[in-house]
Amino acid sequence: MRQRQFFFVVLIIMTLAIITFMSYNLHSTTKRHSPALANDLRRLAVDLSETQRSLVHLPLQFYKVGESIQLVKHLIKSVDGQWVQEDKVSNSPPSKKYVTKREVCPEKYMGKDSAYGFPFYRKGFEGENCTDFVPIDKLVTMVATSPKELSQEELQKLFEGIATYYPRVPVIFMLNKTFNFERLKKPSLNLSFTAFDDLMHGATWSKILKMVTTPYALFAPDIMYFTDDVNLERLVRVLSENRDTIIAGGSHKNQRGEWDNSCRQVQFRNWTAYFADGYYHSFNDCIACDVLLGPFMTKTKQLQDLGIDQKLHFGAFHDLFWRLKLKHPEKVVVSCPDVMFDTYEPEVPDEKYDALVKKWDVKKWVESNGRVRWYGCRRGTHNSKSSCGIPGKGFTVPPCDLENLADIVKFIMRECENTGIHCQLNAGTLLGAVKFKKILPWERDADVYFISDNYTAIQKLRPRFEAAGYTFKDTKGTECCTNGRRTSGIFLIYGNGWKVDFYGRPTLEAEILVANGQQPTKVMLAGQWVTATRNPGLVARNRYGPNMYHHVEHWSIVGNTHGDALYKSGVWNKCPKPGHTGCLNQFQTDGDRQFGDHFMT
Repeated sequence: MRQRQFFFVVLIIMTLAIITFMSYNLHSTTKRHSPALANDLRRLAVDLSETQRSLVHLPLQFYKVGESIQLVKHLIKSVDGQWVQEDKVSNSPPSKKYVTKREVCPEKYMGKDSAYGFPFYRKGFEGENCTDFVPIDKLVTMVATSPKELSQEELQKLFEGIATYYPRVPVIFMLNKTFNFERLKKPSLNLSFTAFDDLMHGATWSKILKMVTTPYALFAPDIMYFTDDVNLERLVRVLSENRDTIIAGGSHKNQRGEWDNSCRQVQFRNWTAYFADGYYHSFNDCIACDVLLGPFMTKTKQLQDLGIDQKLHFGAFHDLFWRLKLKHPEKVVVSCPDVMFDTYEPEVPDEKYDALVKKWDVKKWVESNGRVRWYGCRRGTHNSKSSCGIPGKGFTVPPCDLENLADIVKFIMRECENTGIHCQLNAGTLLGAVKFKKILPWERDADVYFISDNYTAIQKLRPRFEAAGYTFKDTKGTECCTNGRRTSGIFLIYGNGWKVDFYGRPTLEAEILVANGQQPTKVMLAGQWVTATRNPGLVARNRYGPNMYHHVEHWSIVGNTHGDALYKSGVWNKCPKPGHTGCLNQFQTDGDRQFGDHFMT
């Protein structure tokens, strides 16, 4: 991702430089070669437009290229006096001008002021009268399911609603095989029923998609009502007038009356799928999205070419949107919120997405409302004994495993504090708290110090560690003496695939601060304040040397034989699976925001 962004930034700079040079030389050039120059500029505008379409998810670059396009258009006008509209820019010669066939009549805004449409504003944009259009029933096939919570009477009203507004549009209604649809009254509707064992299975939707013969298909799972808020012509217009737009959906209102524009953005980073509300770009009063949560219309042939994953028992549409995001960024998905669907929004348990996240190797799913779905390990439990499996060099550690390691460290620190034993973070665990306020994303173990004189007191904590699900191993007793105090003592704490080195020391700075009537210094570690050295920033800088805020993998990964050896920061190992969300080399080697548990803007 970083390389692609760099490439586009370079492209933008080069383009601006070329345009600036051309503008300086425009006066002399236009006298001799104005037709040829105008054609060259038009081709440049086309190339820039193509580049801009691929940048819809990179807002800064998108708008930079947009500014360049506008500058090129001004230059074209200066050359031949003709302003170039976006839909007139073409690679084809003037004699072969491309004209798209009109499928639905254009619309026009009828309002002269804000009073038009008052008080409910159910009108404003209206379709113009035209004769060269294709009947909507020749354009769209509707594929729908209804929630099992819908009664037979409510289902009947749903069909009547479709019959009221689109009686001739083909409707393929998917039902569970156990449903007796013979009891339903046949409305005046072009309706066919298809029964399946599992309505949400990818194979089900794939079979239905192959049955569609119209240019567009409306997928409407769990639809409850059908009203004039569903404007099929509007969605067809958006799809037909925008070549790169493959899917156009609308807003949805759920069974509780809660309205949502259905638009989400998604980022894949550090084994995690992050979802966020909002949009970066809009056109035709529709907003560009990565994922749609409600019904949507698609270009049938393009979706048939892409396919729907037949192996997924659930989440086939999420998979579709994720593939478009990661593998086909040139294809645009939009929501047109003025088109509204009434849908049932079921509660989806985490395990429903098991196959989907396994396919994409996602260990954590963070929804836009803050809900977290854990996969691999944790699964929402506090002390799961399973592990995601710590990967090799070139990878970050999955967040589920990092949380499990943080849990062990925080448990140790709480037990120390509750029993009056001085303990403090050490080594890379302290460095993680200083740099990230959590465990280092590439950590391999953890280090905590205690005062050796408290060795026996810590031994007595064994039952509490074991009750919490951790293995407590006493490997070495204390020795005598350093400055009259006992030294050494080693415990190893195991849990969830991790090891914490719990080492004794003759004295700790936390003890000294308390003896002098001061509070021990505490740092934030994964949401908990824990005791550290007197000046954590100073200790981290002096121990790890220059550029300690730049990043480097664990000492055992970079080839050092022990953790006290100095090593050069600012370098990642090559990732064994290029493009994987856990690859370290997708991140910069400086800065902590990129490793934050949030959607990056």
